[in-house]
Amino acid sequence: MDDDSTRGERLLSRREVLVRSGQLAAAVAGGAALAGTAKASTRRLIKTVPKGGTAIWAINQDPTALAPWGVLLEASHWGSEFMYDSLLQWDLHTQQQPGLATSWVIKDPRTVEFTLRKGVKFHNGQELTSADVVYSIQQQMNPPAPGSTGTLSFFPAIVGVEPVSKYVVRVKLSKPDASLFGWFAWNRWSAIGPNNLYQQINPVTQGIGTGPFKLAEYVPNDHITYQRFDQYWKPPIPYLDGIQIKIIPDEQTAIAALQAGALDGATVSAANAQALNGNSKVTVLKGQTAGFYELQFTVKAGENKPWADKRVRQAINMVINRDDLIQKVLAGQGQYSGHVPPGYGAWPFPQDVLKSKYQKYDVKAAQQLMKDAGFSSGFPATMHVIGTVATFTQIAQLLQSYVKQIGIDLTLQTEDGATFSKAYATGTFDWLLNQRGIRGDIHGFVSEFNPGTSPNYNLWFNGYKNVEMWRLVGNGQITLDPKKRLPMYKKLQDILLTEVLEIPLMVPYKYQVVSKRLKNMYVAYSDFNTGLRTAYIVS
Repeated sequence: MDDDSTRGERLLSRREVLVRSGQLAAAVAGGAALAGTAKASTRRLIKTVPKGGTAIWAINQDPTALAPWGVLLEASHWGSEFMYDSLLQWDLHTQQQPGLATSWVIKDPRTVEFTLRKGVKFHNGQELTSADVVYSIQQQMNPPAPGSTGTLSFFPAIVGVEPVSKYVVRVKLSKPDASLFGWFAWNRWSAIGPNNLYQQINPVTQGIGTGPFKLAEYVPNDHITYQRFDQYWKPPIPYLDGIQIKIIPDEQTAIAALQAGALDGATVSAANAQALNGNSKVTVLKGQTAGFYELQFTVKAGENKPWADKRVRQAINMVINRDDLIQKVLAGQGQYSGHVPPGYGAWPFPQDVLKSKYQKYDVKAAQQLMKDAGFSSGFPATMHVIGTVATFTQIAQLLQSYVKQIGIDLTLQTEDGATFSKAYATGTFDWLLNQRGIRGDIHGFVSEFNPGTSPNYNLWFNGYKNVEMWRLVGNGQITLDPKKRLPMYKKLQDILLTEVLEIPLMVPYKYQVVSKRLKNMYVAYSDFNTGLRTAYIVS
């Protein structure tokens, strides 16, 4: 199940990728005769990809809302990602590419102008113009219901947006912000919709975008149906006639449906992926992902909870047996993770540094820290857990057993995704088991540790002060040179992994199992299902 063995199943040739991304002309530039050959080759390549059919894909949580702006639950994006585009996009290697904007110019450190792609159509037939982008970015700046301002901790320092012309938009920043372009490429909350979208639809169950598929129906807790958008701006995709997303919380039920031919794909656990490896009816895909698990606390002024003491947090960190977690929950298919997950370029700490310095398992040292802090007898605590996903329950139960070694009596409060998200967004929790996803820029992994860059700080950590930490977060955001940023973020991670306001646990490899008829699917590092945009079906 290594990456190389499955890569040919899900990727087309490099040349075809170039055709799709609009780079072929540059790759073969040099003369009219050569350009003619490229065009002919392009036509032949496109003919080899069959069109038609509906892919049926399972997700394990209900999206709760398909709104494009500000909905915190990751499953919300699983439900809406096929109908919305942003100004930029990531390719399958998480490299930034043009999207609805063909180009952009940095006019000065606080001003960027984006030139829009002409002729792009929304699903309602309306042409994309600067007015739509202005409206959409304004919604991103202050997400309307059912969105949450909790997303603003990732939002770049945009203070204004205005049309320059029909196809040019000017974005004004309060300060230089290296995360601007990653925000749009990530497309978690940066979708572009038509002007006054929320006056036209119910954003919980409806949507209008420029994506390759248009929404036909959303039945909460059951399914979402998408149909091919024939006027999509990036031909020849989509190849599929449609996508139907089935909400199937139980993984074994999804696997049974896959084997019976009733599903074309689903994300599964490492253990189930291993069990299915070699099955003649399916293909197992494996990829690295940014979705690390994390234990979070609130450290609030005036509450004086035991974990407000750094020694208690350090003790909790020391009794978490990550090797045991990875083996029991991920069947050995995972890695240690800091606040920046492995695989995210040069930013994270190496595995050996995490294991030997920051996340070393040491029960005796933890017990001594608890004694030094005055809590040798332990204390009770409650942790919020999404109870509809088996992996969260498994991790929570193991954490419960680990912290018992230092006298902590941990109660697990299991709840549905919507209730969990409300507690997270409002800071009404003591402990919380979360899974993070990819961020558009390194700053997104750490923005919440500065009260000036994150509204969540005052919800979660207003009883904690660390000026050096705050400065590193703030200065890292406004430093555009990666070479200068790197040592800043390394130092910041050292502080975070020592102070342990949050405790990163581990990051799994991600496995997706697909039917033999579904081709060109890949496991996206972004934690989403973007491979379905370019997937196709063979008979």
